[in-house]
Amino acid sequence: MSDKPLKPGEEATQAVLPADASLGFIGHVETPWKTLADCPKRADPDGPVSTAVVNAPWDRALIGVEGFEWIELYLWFHKARRDLLVIRPGHAEGLRGVFSLRSPVRPNPIAVTNVRLLGIEGNRLRVAGLEALNGTPLLDIKPGRCPFA
Repeated sequence: MSDKPLKPGEEATQAVLPADASLGFIGHVETPWKTLADCPKRADPDGPVSTAVVNAPWDRALIGVEGFEWIELYLWFHKARRDLLVIRPGHAEGLRGVFSLRSPVRPNPIAVTNVRLLGIEGNRLRVAGLEALNGTPLLDIKPGRCPFA
């Protein structure tokens, strides 16, 4: 639920999702973006270097990740609204349901992004192409593929 006013035609719900699933954060990301307004919608794959920090004991699971040029980061967009059903996106005309958008505004704000892996230093993965707020919780990492291939 949010105190932010709705735009004309937007709909929100007061429904509370049951807590029947459990997710644990394995780390966080460090990016240049300190506010939501600063975050790019689509990050440049050659853009600023960011870092995915993997907490112990999960850092042991990084063995072999260095062999990939691209990885997928699964993030929890912790600052996103979770109560909207229908929104008026800034990039399109009219109203849209949140399931028809890549917006972080959704019941479970899980984001997946392909980033270019630049290097690994201990529990820190240097990446390019990350579009997330500094401090965003990290849920998972998977081998990726070049999104432009």
